[in-house]
Amino acid sequence: MKKLEKILSLAAIFLVLLAARPVKAAEIIDTDKDGLSDELEQKLGTDPANVDSDADGYPDGIEVYNGFNPLVGDRNKEVKRNVEVNLDTQQMKYFFNDVEVGIAPVSTGIKGKETPDGDFKIMRKVPVVHYKGPGYDLPNTKWNLEFKKTYYLHGAYWHKQFGIRPMSHGCVNIGYADAEKIYKFLQVGDSVKIVGKTPTKPLAKK
Repeated sequence: MKKLEKILSLAAIFLVLLAARPVKAAEIIDTDKDGLSDELEQKLGTDPANVDSDADGYPDGIEVYNGFNPLVGDRNKEVKRNVEVNLDTQQMKYFFNDVEVGIAPVSTGIKGKETPDGDFKIMRKVPVVHYKGPGYDLPNTKWNLEFKKTYYLHGAYWHKQFGIRPMSHGCVNIGYADAEKIYKFLQVGDSVKIVGKTPTKPLAKK
């Protein structure tokens, strides 16, 4: 009897721990397999059971992550898209109609060459840029979005310190995979908000 009680007690503990564990990405529910979780679809107003809410031939997820309105069709881009860069955490969140749809680790300007804080707008998009200056020569840099004269959100292939420490001369460095997504998502005129202060020590890896 005591053995049975012990087994049941251990089973109860296991169930509590199971319920309390973090949810893995693979467990996120996406009923229609369109690339958007059901939770996100409810917030965005799309149909969690319909892969293509506006019946224009493109899945809702493809439309959202490329900056198109998934409820209108005709490749309509009349929606609010914006990003927020947090210098404290070295993270960038991106929003579609005020709904957070993604987050990416970044690396901002070092002390003395800080990334400016404030509210900006995307001025232009440039597929490839050659960044060159005192102490650096970085040709063929992809996915560049200028938000202030000479300041860009852009991909960086020369380090992997995203989300860990500032490494740039003022731009916002992003890993290539994330930078390509951001480049496709944002359009000229979209808002960029930069908040916080440049960290003085490396951040702990997550």
